[in-house]
Amino acid sequence: MFAHERPRHSRTSEPARTAAPGARVRARRDSPARIVAATVYGAFVLVVLGVVVALAVVPKATGGTALTVLTGSMQPTLRPGDVIVVRAVAPADVCSTIRPGDIVTFLPEPDDPSLITHRVVAKSVGSFDDGTTCRLVTQGDANSAVDEPISPNQVRGVFWYGLPKLGWAKQRLLESSTGVLVLGGLVALVWWLVPRRRPQVVAVSTPAAGLRERELQLREREVAVREAELAAALAGPPAQPPAGQT
Repeated sequence: MFAHERPRHSRTSEPARTAAPGARVRARRDSPARIVAATVYGAFVLVVLGVVVALAVVPKATGGTALTVLTGSMQPTLRPGDVIVVRAVAPADVCSTIRPGDIVTFLPEPDDPSLITHRVVAKSVGSFDDGTTCRLVTQGDANSAVDEPISPNQVRGVFWYGLPKLGWAKQRLLESSTGVLVLGGLVALVWWLVPRRRPQVVAVSTPAAGLRERELQLREREVAVREAELAAALAGPPAQPPAGQT
């Protein structure tokens, strides 16, 4: 018998899933490496800004001065390479505000531009030829002998706070234009090396999107069934074999 040719059903591939208009968008979380890099960069920037503020901004805003310790006469309190910030004090206020135990910065001689930072170990009160009412006796913490008494006119400031081992930063980075450029270049380099956060968009299917996709699939199946019925109608009834043939 001749086989009846069945109509061929059209095959359709499953439609690609697309995000519906109401799909939510979210940013993919950063990798651990990016989080660590961003943390290190943030800490570096904070440290740099803190040093600049402590060595330059605060002293200028308060009328103080940042100085670098060059000798070991005040060890172990102050060591060579440390940076100290001294707060200015008027000569008229020295006798009333400075007491034994305070650390002061002074001129060793009235006309000597060099500065010495030692601790006050004694103070005498009276009337003196320069019109002041006291004399300060100072001594370095590491020294065995006291210094010559100084007048309030020689005092340039009182110790406020210190930053250990930052003398090189002050001299090479903050006191020269080249250092400032190098510091800015380092900050820019670190900023460039750290990967910036780039959120990646991820489509998330919502219930509305799932219903729409199901509806499309049902329509495609309905179209396929109708095509099969139309093809069967056009083909007509199956042909009958001639008599005597099987």
